[in-house]
Amino acid sequence: MTDIAISTETFDPTVTAILEEALRAPSAHNAQPWRLVPTGAHEVELHYDHHDYLPFDPDDRDAYLALGAFYETLSLAAQRHGCRSAIATRFQRDGSDLWVGDIAIRPARSDEQTDPLAGPAAGRYTNRGAYDRTPVPAALAAQLGDLGNVMVRPKTMSRLVARASVLSWRDERFVRDLRQWTRADPTANDGMTPVGLALSHVEWVALRLAFRAGKLPAPIARVFAWRDVRLLSQSVAVCVLRAPSLEPADLFDAGRRLLRSWASIAAAGWACHPISIAVDRPETRPSVAVLAGVEVPVAVYRIGHPKQIGPRSNRRRLDEVLRNKPNEGAR
Repeated sequence: MTDIAISTETFDPTVTAILEEALRAPSAHNAQPWRLVPTGAHEVELHYDHHDYLPFDPDDRDAYLALGAFYETLSLAAQRHGCRSAIATRFQRDGSDLWVGDIAIRPARSDEQTDPLAGPAAGRYTNRGAYDRTPVPAALAAQLGDLGNVMVRPKTMSRLVARASVLSWRDERFVRDLRQWTRADPTANDGMTPVGLALSHVEWVALRLAFRAGKLPAPIARVFAWRDVRLLSQSVAVCVLRAPSLEPADLFDAGRRLLRSWASIAAAGWACHPISIAVDRPETRPSVAVLAGVEVPVAVYRIGHPKQIGPRSNRRRLDEVLRNKPNEGAR
């Protein structure tokens, strides 16, 4: 897809506001893989450019989850502005470009009710800090179950995460991918910063040294795995999100359900933190499936009542994700 910027003046002002709020959608490594092609004042095509893919996401699972989360974030943002959105999915691949679908945004009818998650979704964010031991409210647990989440024992999952993390830190692809999307500049508009990752100065220096090494010997890899394992083992609950398959349409739908899950958590005044490394690794993914009793686990995250508010990660501006039609700039 070309990198020729498009003016936001193409859109109706309300649509511009909705799209800007949709940019707060979550994505692995804060890669923000969505690209938007304006086709009218109220319409936009949703695309994914494989040039911006995560090298350690070979089946594009994280990308399709992010695109589903982006559309659900947009849908809820539209309702906050008195509108409704609809998407006609396509999943058409052309070279590096994946045309996900066509989005239309229209004023809502007077008899249409606003989704109760529309408001909480605006305040959703990832909190990588410590959580207290407050039990998960039954109503929240039920909501998460209805959205396709299965709660598992944190200590059992932490053992799988420990193994997956050690394997990953010994894998050059994982370290290279992490290095590519880690930013020293706290104002960077994408990727992960030390502040967003909640790293201390010592942890940040250690991470930089790991990047230089390329991959780590097993004893040091276990040290690097310790942080996520500690956070998981101290959590009151860990969720595994399931999907029918790894097909793009199913992953896109799972991304929508994942966003709704996290908005439900935010609505309850709770927090979440994705730790999906155990489903990233083929060596540990089957064990996650057995533990959760699902055929296709696609995401793992811990939930809890946060001890303090965490920082919000940065996002690209709307004009930075707008594009012409693929190859249009070359005509």
